[in-house]
Amino acid sequence: MTKRKRQVRVDGEFQPQIDKALIFVNSLGENNGESYYEVAEVKDLEYRIYKQSQYLLSILFKTLGRDDLFRRIRKKHRPNDFDNDKNRKWRRANDRYCVLEGDTIHFNTSGVEAESSDGIALLALHCLNMKSLSKKVEEQYRLKAKELWNKLLLRYDPSRGVLAMDRTDKKNNLYSVYKVAFLGILAKKMSDGAILSRVRQDLIKWQQESNRNGGWITDLKPDSLELIGLANVETTALCVLALVL
Repeated sequence: MTKRKRQVRVDGEFQPQIDKALIFVNSLGENNGESYYEVAEVKDLEYRIYKQSQYLLSILFKTLGRDDLFRRIRKKHRPNDFDNDKNRKWRRANDRYCVLEGDTIHFNTSGVEAESSDGIALLALHCLNMKSLSKKVEEQYRLKAKELWNKLLLRYDPSRGVLAMDRTDKKNNLYSVYKVAFLGILAKKMSDGAILSRVRQDLIKWQQESNRNGGWITDLKPDSLELIGLANVETTALCVLALVL
């Protein structure tokens, strides 16, 4: 397996955090950046290459201005490939995260759990991206996005930096870092600077606590907010996007 050595760099306020995260992402790559493993731990069950994560990484690379990495990963993994995650059988790799690059055509609204925190954020982003010849219709989409945003805000506890547990979180009895990243991405779109600033502060703190390699761990214990588990590529990509979008 060939590991990527080159570090992706971008300009911006969060340059050190982005550089560290991309060192972690690069360490997961194989075949000169054609594919990236989900985690670094070879013996872990998640040491796999998931199609949805490859698509998400392609969005990240494009956002960071690395068209070479974008083209390389898209050549190997097409956005409309079927995902190979057993929990997403017969789902396309791009049917959720396409809204992060303004694509509403391939967004599968029926495949989004509307009451999950990440689902609320994705549906709101979908509404914000919708275009119409009718100003009235566009305004309806904007109002729906605002409604979803307010719904998500009701779940947010800025004193702890987490979103109230949705059904999946309660099942696992863990808070999800990547859902907070979604809150940050949506906060930027909704022009809520106060929420965006707080989310970014917490993401930077959690990156420092996650590991020395720059990736983000996905889960937090409910009482102590101690990170638990492994850093993975999907959470890391979403956290970086929350810093730069």
